[in-house]
Amino acid sequence: MSSGSSGGDSAEGTVHAAVQRDLARIGRADGALAESALAAAALELARQMDGENSATSKAMCAAQLHMIMDKLRELTPKAVEPDGVDELSRRRTARRAGRPASSA
Repeated sequence: MSSGSSGGDSAEGTVHAAVQRDLARIGRADGALAESALAAAALELARQMDGENSATSKAMCAAQLHMIMDKLRELTPKAVEPDGVDELSRRRTARRAGRPASSA
């Protein structure tokens, strides 16, 4: 792990690691979104925040990162939890098709 002040690939910091965890969660719902240009921009902003930049630069990166992560979350498909109506519909469809309507 490098602790030099040059650009390049330095050790991942806490912001970068947090963004990677968030993108992994997003990736479970939409893999392409987690690998999109927006996701790449988020990772780069996180690297900049972890780097040896000025406080002003970090604040600007933080604002942009917040906006990008909000957009990524907004674009992430929401998991749909089946409700009672969905279960009744599934059973009715199975019954009409002549299949047993066992609960999952």
